[in-house]
Parts: sequence; structure tokens; C-alpha cells
Amino acid sequence: HTRRQSNGNNHRSCAPVSRPQPQPILQSPLEIGIAPTMSEQQADGFYPRLNAKMVQSGQFNGMIVSLAGVVQSCDGSFATIQCADGGTARLSVEPDVSLPVGTPLEVVGAANDDGTVQHFINRNLGNDFDLSVYNQMIELQQNPKFQSEYFQPA
Repeated sequence: HTRRQSNGNNHRSCAPVSRPQPQPILQSPLEIGIAPTMSEQQADGFYPRLNAKMVQSGQFNGMIVSLAGVVQSCDGSFATIQCADGGTARLSVEPDVSLPVGTPLEVVGAANDDGTVQHFINRNLGNDFDLSVYNQMIELQQNPKFQSEYFQPA
């Protein structure tokens, strides 16, 4: 700050000091030519509901997805779930996760390139949940004929 005299009184001048602006060290992926992953493009709170066949297709790799099915086994590293279409999917789980065998669950997680789904969270669907009807709904949601009008995120 500089001092100046005016009418015999000392006043401080608060003129802005010009300083060089720091340059950002990190650049966004788009600035350096890297396209965002599918999960970065997903609308908040939206994740496709899949069956085992759809997980294995690889079309949803890198996305947050939902699977519904019955847990067949869980060993602390991986779990196997029989999905709505009757096929099985492998879930990668943390060592402290214990999924109840024989219980219908919805599992939300990230579809990995190796065909597994990284478990994030699950919820019990109840013993009266009809996986066959659910699979029919999933197949309709993924049918391109209906996606544009009925099953797009808001």
C-alpha cells in the first residue's frame, strides 16, 4: 500500500496491486484431447438397468449400472448373481461386504472392462419380486425402438 497526504491527513490508498495470475496446472480432459468416459457423460442419478447378457456385451463398460437378481455366492472378493435373464454376472466386492445368498437384490455399481461389476450399493428386493417381469421391462428399456420416447433420462 502507498501513503499520500491530503489536507494534512494521512490516508491509505488501496489501489489494486497488479500480480501475475497463476496458470492452472491441471487441464480438463477435453482441453488435452481426451474424451470423457461414459460415466462422466451419464446424467446424475440415471443408470441403465441391465441383465447378465447386457453386462457381458461390453456396451456399458465404464458406466454406473443396476443389476437385479439372486445372489448365488459371495466370498469376500467376488460375488455371483443370477440376473433377471437367468444368466450370471460376477460382482467385485470389498472384503467387508457380505451379500445374502438366495436373496433377490438390486446391485448398483460400475461395469468394468473385464465383464465384472464393481459393487457400490445393494438393496433387498423382497422374496416376491418377479425377475421374469423385470427382465421384460429391461429388454423394453434397451430396445432402440422405445428409447427415444419413453426411457431417456429427464
